[in-house]
Amino acid sequence: MKRIRREKGTGSITRTPNGKFKGAIRIGNGKRVSKTCDTRQEVEQFFDKVRGTDIKYFTPTTVEEYWEHYIELKENVYRESTLNGIKHFYNKHVVGSKLAKTKFYDLTTQDINRYFLGLASHGYATSTLSRWRKNFKAILETAVYEGYLDNNPMTSRGAIRTIKGKPKRHIRTFSSEEVSKLLDKKTLSTKLPLVYQIYIVIGMITGARPQEILALTKEDVTENCVNFNKSLGFRGKLQDGMKTQDSSYRIVPIDKRQYGKWLVSNIKRLPKDNIFYSFKSQYGYMSIDNVNMRFKKYTHAVLGRGHHLYDMRHTFATLLITEKHVDVMRVSKLMGHSSVETTLKYYTHSTDNRVTWSYP
Repeated sequence: MKRIRREKGTGSITRTPNGKFKGAIRIGNGKRVSKTCDTRQEVEQFFDKVRGTDIKYFTPTTVEEYWEHYIELKENVYRESTLNGIKHFYNKHVVGSKLAKTKFYDLTTQDINRYFLGLASHGYATSTLSRWRKNFKAILETAVYEGYLDNNPMTSRGAIRTIKGKPKRHIRTFSSEEVSKLLDKKTLSTKLPLVYQIYIVIGMITGARPQEILALTKEDVTENCVNFNKSLGFRGKLQDGMKTQDSSYRIVPIDKRQYGKWLVSNIKRLPKDNIFYSFKSQYGYMSIDNVNMRFKKYTHAVLGRGHHLYDMRHTFATLLITEKHVDVMRVSKLMGHSSVETTLKYYTHSTDNRVTWSYP
């Protein structure tokens, strides 16, 4: 890389590998700004324009320098939960890495491929790796749009499109007989604390998402129905609205005689208005991991095998469609899906418990 020596304070001009000229100069607030141009004359014009001015952001040359500016750009664009997910990925995996410190003009497709293959070797799921790759690609795309990066290496021919992570988790639904065993009041009371009993009953008879159930308050549950109108987001923080689309706002009817009265009477015994309150968590709600661990132990004790919380949601849809013969459109609305295709594609399985299905 050829560098021409200039007088102190007048900036520096560097010839980049792709034949362009990169100028860098220290401005009035003490920060150093830079810009890549096609000709040396354009760089000189840039120096004349910014010399002695006070610019809020110095021109970033690496992902690490660009990060703060990128987050400010996206604060009013992305949902809070989406933004928190991007921050979590960056702070955990990008900060301090070689990729974060590599100059934009030195960033290659091979560097990015190698970085994500390294993450895949740590045992992350394919869906997680795809989401992180999408996040990093968005950062580079924005840098290209603003002119800090000539082109996005992740869109070139040699870029890896999909990265295979650990094997998919398998879904195994419950039969009607197994549901009856799991919801037996005597079995529940002898093996689980009250709050976990309430969670399992609500989860099994409504098919709701875990983050929706954990956000419930006492007024959301009546003897005739459960009203889902809020959801937990990143790290268990209550969101302003539902995590997904408007279709997630719904009221699911329940059997008053069999479950409604039992739920209301037992929920009244809980000390807080938030049904699944926890003083140990940052935002006051029980964690999904905590409930999932309890559920696995409970199903193993009753049925001899462990299950995931989402198995209740899949069971709810499967039994309504295959055994109760409820209209698919009705089931889709009860599930909070915006499309019937989602219900049919992912949530209807055979009730033969000897078969497992891959979670999408």
